[in-house]
Amino acid sequence: MSYMLSRVANNLYWMGRYMERLEHISRYVKELYFSSLDAPIEEIDNRKFVLESILFMCGIFDMEDINERNVLYKVGFDEKNDNSLINIVSKARENARGARNEISTELWETINTFYHFMQNYPVETFLSTGLYDLTEKILDQTSLLRTKIYSTILYDETWSLILCAMHLERSLQMIRILNSKLNDIYKIQQLGYPVNELSFEWTTLLRCTETFDMNRKYYRSIPNKNQVLEFLILNVQNPRSIHYSINRIAEYLSQISQSKKTPPNSIEFTVNKLAAQYKFLTIEEYKDDIYPLLNNTRDVLLSLCSDIEKKYLSY
Repeated sequence: MSYMLSRVANNLYWMGRYMERLEHISRYVKELYFSSLDAPIEEIDNRKFVLESILFMCGIFDMEDINERNVLYKVGFDEKNDNSLINIVSKARENARGARNEISTELWETINTFYHFMQNYPVETFLSTGLYDLTEKILDQTSLLRTKIYSTILYDETWSLILCAMHLERSLQMIRILNSKLNDIYKIQQLGYPVNELSFEWTTLLRCTETFDMNRKYYRSIPNKNQVLEFLILNVQNPRSIHYSINRIAEYLSQISQSKKTPPNSIEFTVNKLAAQYKFLTIEEYKDDIYPLLNNTRDVLLSLCSDIEKKYLSY
């Protein structure tokens, strides 16, 4: 980046990541919780099953007393949990404040208003009857924030850095969601349910990633394992797929670096190599075990995040 301070770049990067993280956690909690109320398989309607899945997706593995109230508080308003909704909003706002001169007034005011809304939201309401209301408002606000980024910021280094961060986070969150639902499906299969009774779970996974309607239009059939995994991981026409995000990361990094060369040890080389690998993958190669692909992609992306921080964000 030609002119931007590393401190400001760091703020922009983490603002983008926190905004994307907030959206995915909110949608997963909402869709999983409420879809389970209509689940055709009795075990899915079990509250502990749902709560464990939410904790798994959020990376919380040390809770002893797993009940609805404790889990919702932990995910929503626990200040000791770095990835609670309230903390993510606070960190997104603090990073936006640190890059105030680089973002538009409209984007800042939207983030700031959102922050104050979350700070004033009644915790007791959320724990009793407000889960749907709060998560819907969060999803509306993150959609509005994305609109402000696309419509009120010059398409320059600032914009490229924010979008690069958002797609990095989107890829990582998609992997988290896939791992969580695959873990759920594995537990259901261990109970003896056949594969043909799991279409509800694949549908839930699509809803958790906001891709149900896109998938239905693309395949025009009942969701199944290979179809859903292909759509969420490899389909470049799906803006939520991992492949789509990897392509965008490569594009935005190229705009940030403005380098015409990509030596083998560069960040640009790493992400373009991953994008090229994805271009020639088929779901048939991983239909029996998708975890090697997900885990390898996660490791490369995490390494990429570390390299970006060292090159552009350290100060």
